[in-house]
Amino acid sequence: MTGLLTTAKALFQAAVDRADPARALRTQLTASPLPALPEGGRNVLLAVGKAAIPMMREALELIPGTTQALAITNPENYTEIPGATVICGAHPVPDETSAAAGQAAMELAHSLGPDDRLIALISGGGSALMVAPAPGLSLAGKSAVNKLLLASGLEINEMNLIRQQLSDTKGGGLLRHAAPAQVQAFILSDVIGDDLRAIASGPTVAPIGTRAQAREIMQRADIWDSAPEAVRNHLSAAEVAKDAPPRPPTP
Repeated sequence: MTGLLTTAKALFQAAVDRADPARALRTQLTASPLPALPEGGRNVLLAVGKAAIPMMREALELIPGTTQALAITNPENYTEIPGATVICGAHPVPDETSAAAGQAAMELAHSLGPDDRLIALISGGGSALMVAPAPGLSLAGKSAVNKLLLASGLEINEMNLIRQQLSDTKGGGLLRHAAPAQVQAFILSDVIGDDLRAIASGPTVAPIGTRAQAREIMQRADIWDSAPEAVRNHLSAAEVAKDAPPRPPTP
């Protein structure tokens, strides 16, 4: 029995170590160092999610030339980080702090020049922690839909498909705000199958689907009629350029 207990403890610790966000980022950066920037270019860090704190700490140690750093996490994980600004959003239902975090992230992205690089450190929880309603929508409307989704029984990819279509940052929106700067994303998966579009609703990757698909899913889940009118109008509008996949982040 002692041998089995020792083996079980060793297996458990190995799993915990393997899931360490800082260790995962360190391993990746060590194996594939970031290429040099053009002269005068800046590295700017944005960490979003429940693992934002350890990922930001590790990135600040390993990535030279960082000039700005913003971490967005949940209140339970909040801690100050020398060299970075740390703010909190709400989880699992976004509120005004989540909207403030989304605005801060967009302002950071807008500050980038063509020779700069945004290094996005993405982890689970980012969907609620950083929000920016699509034009014509309100935070209250997005929050109402999020509550409907959490009680709907839909699987995570279906929920995130809908969230992306109601957002200005999800589904590749962060890339659009950062353009023409290059974007390098390090994404910590908490989703079975590791679909990057589902993690934090994919701020640096192409959207999962379209407005029409979001509308169909909500109707099938019997939550369409309960959604705010502005949301239904938005998802019923003709597909626009935002629905096209944005340029991918730098590999």
